[in-house]
Amino acid sequence: MSDSTGEKKLSSERPSNLKDLIAVISCVSIAGISMGFTLPLMTISLDRDGSSGSFIGLIGSMLGIAIVLFSPFVPACISYLGMRKFVIICMIGETLMFVCLFLFPDPVAWVIIRFVMGMAVAGIFIGSESWINHLAISSHRGRILALFNISLGLGFASGPLLLIMTGTDSWLPYITGACICFFATLPLLVVKDPEMDLETPGSFNQFSFILIAPAYCAAVVLASGTETLMGTFFHYYGSRVGYAQPQMHVMLTLFFLGGLVFQYPIGWLADHMNIPRLLLILGLVCIACIILTFQFSHIIFLFKFLLFCWGGILTSIYNTVLTAVGHEYKGADLIAANAAFGFLWGIGGLMPLIGGQATQAYQGNALIYVSLALTLLFVILMAGSLINSKVGKKNYN
Repeated sequence: MSDSTGEKKLSSERPSNLKDLIAVISCVSIAGISMGFTLPLMTISLDRDGSSGSFIGLIGSMLGIAIVLFSPFVPACISYLGMRKFVIICMIGETLMFVCLFLFPDPVAWVIIRFVMGMAVAGIFIGSESWINHLAISSHRGRILALFNISLGLGFASGPLLLIMTGTDSWLPYITGACICFFATLPLLVVKDPEMDLETPGSFNQFSFILIAPAYCAAVVLASGTETLMGTFFHYYGSRVGYAQPQMHVMLTLFFLGGLVFQYPIGWLADHMNIPRLLLILGLVCIACIILTFQFSHIIFLFKFLLFCWGGILTSIYNTVLTAVGHEYKGADLIAANAAFGFLWGIGGLMPLIGGQATQAYQGNALIYVSLALTLLFVILMAGSLINSKVGKKNYN
């Protein structure tokens, strides 16, 4: 009898719309391939044409500026259009912008195009993360979100490698990016809108959520800021250390590949541990990875290994925060929380502006100083949350 009860319980926990879950994850992971090589492609092209570090930082930050400005409107867009239609429109917009990058190679035009791409990215990720978190079952939420981030990380990691095949001085990488985004849209044509309660007003908006969960929000800025800094300035840093361009492509790929290995086991921990404590541990390990990575930057094999570990821990922090939010919030509140994360992801995306200015004083080492500062801020806020007994006693299992 107990076996029968267990089977019924397991059956009831399985998502009834597994096809939808697979389709959404497939869509975003395929799109991640094109997004993963956009920043390196633009950075290399601008650097080759003689653009300054500050202007390269501006281009990198346009993604963040767009996300900051557009994220507050995403919940209303989803409510009006529906989740599925809204994400499809964003995917088509991203496809068209890749074509525009090739048709309008002027640096000023690229600023505008990068801004529009940022709006599309904001819609894609706020929508898809809310969608997947809604479909995930509670007992396996950390692992389901880990699989989502593994797929996305695989896409991002493939991006820099794709540049090795396409090169950066012809039309090929731009058309390749457009085709990838177009084909990524196709899985959404066979799914239906998620059955989320969007009629009931939420108990907070994306801005008040920042005050409700400052440590979680700092984790988003950390993940976004560090990834954007790496995409924008790693080639700038690596060239000054003495590495060749193909080597730097591989190193950046290893940074993103770290998430593929770390995500699932840490997702399992998130399903079985106190999440705030797990986040603090991950933050401390991340600090150690940053210091060691740049301390041993001239030892190529150790440098690659540490980049791999750093990228894995960083991505795991973001996934763990998504898991916590999925446990706590539903419906309109879940979308508002993810919109707050989108807004803060955009704030993190502004870090290349700071990084660009920091390069004037610290050259390539600006990358380590800004990344380390972001990680320290997160650890301090997370430790403060744990000191609060109410937060420290939370368990999401």
